[in-house]
Amino acid sequence: MSGSKRKVAIIGAGPSGLNTARLLSARPTDYEYEVFERGHCVGGLWVYTDKTGIDDDGYPVHSSMYDSMVTNTTKPSMEFPDFKLSDDYPTFPTHRQIHQYLEDYADHFNLKRNIHFNTIVTNLKRLPAKEPQCPKWSVTAKNTRTAEITEKTFDVVFVCVGHYAKSNFPDIPGLKSFTGTLLHSHNYRKPEAFLGKKVTLVGDGPTVVDLISDLSPVVAELIVCRGRSDEVRLNLYGQWEKGFFPKNVRFIERVTSVASDTLVSLDGTVMPADAIICCTGYKHSYPFLDKSCGITIENNDTRVRPLFKHMIHTKYHTLFFIGIMENPLEFTLAYLQVAMALKILDGKLKLPSERDMNKETDDDYEKRLEMGLKPFNAHSFYTKQWNSTMYAKDILEFAGFEDVLGPKKYEGLANIVDKAINNCLTFRQFNYD
Repeated sequence: MSGSKRKVAIIGAGPSGLNTARLLSARPTDYEYEVFERGHCVGGLWVYTDKTGIDDDGYPVHSSMYDSMVTNTTKPSMEFPDFKLSDDYPTFPTHRQIHQYLEDYADHFNLKRNIHFNTIVTNLKRLPAKEPQCPKWSVTAKNTRTAEITEKTFDVVFVCVGHYAKSNFPDIPGLKSFTGTLLHSHNYRKPEAFLGKKVTLVGDGPTVVDLISDLSPVVAELIVCRGRSDEVRLNLYGQWEKGFFPKNVRFIERVTSVASDTLVSLDGTVMPADAIICCTGYKHSYPFLDKSCGITIENNDTRVRPLFKHMIHTKYHTLFFIGIMENPLEFTLAYLQVAMALKILDGKLKLPSERDMNKETDDDYEKRLEMGLKPFNAHSFYTKQWNSTMYAKDILEFAGFEDVLGPKKYEGLANIVDKAINNCLTFRQFNYD
């Protein structure tokens, strides 16, 4: 793929988009790039807003940040290899500190000059090409303030829009008929709205842990039940049985149905509820993709195909998806993904045949199912079988990179998981240096 200077489009100015821009900006003689960002600033998911539902620009609010959110991984896991987080930040930074870090990152590398803010990509279309594997792309974008529409052609496209914006609700009979407050954690912001109420949390992941800490001081009762699967991620039920949670928190196995303002559990117990908050993950969403892009999203919008190594189109090698995996090392893995993408574009890293790439991708998915994971775990890297360390090593080996991340990122992450499984309310109190 070597050749003349290429024009690159980056969709999104969150962590993955900024990292892509940073690595491209280091090679001005090879690439010129433009970033299309719907928001008014950099940061993507990490830009907090009190707003929920529809934003001022007429589109759904992108951010899932709640006011009290603190990272559940340490500083070394939350920084890019080429730019350190402030020494003044705590071991587990707040979302506001991470947003400031991203602003500082963009300023340090002078990335904002190439970012079109308040600009949403409305269409991405593949153009005919002499080399079918290396097509060019038409990007149509709209300025949400002026309504001006532009259409430009690019040699390469990096899709960096994240995967925490489209809520995934559990399939519970009668859920939509609930007469109380029903929301996804995507739209949770502050606990005060639930003062004195009986609240049910559906889910068993890290967000549930945070909302227990946030809500238990103000609610009358907090019931926690599993969400999407029988998967035990953090042993929350076991921790509750040991008495680690506040007295007004109660765990049940599962809600089997909802009727009016009551919930029915697996054992038939009927429980009144004022509010249900679903902490049940997210769907992948790329409404701007034209059919010519050849991307399908399956399994209730949780599996994106056909992507080799969860990032590169197996048929069109100028279309990359950065950071679509569910994993706790998103910043650092994005760095490796972009570096590998550039090596492919430079012609220094040869890809297998389309058939072989599709086979490896499908084999990976089938093996996940055989090992007990669920269809929605197609891009998950937080389990013992498929974790961030494994993915990083896979990229490093395939691309022939030295491990620029260092062992502390991996070791620290493993220590956090061990502490959280033992007591998810106290793991942030330990020193992981």
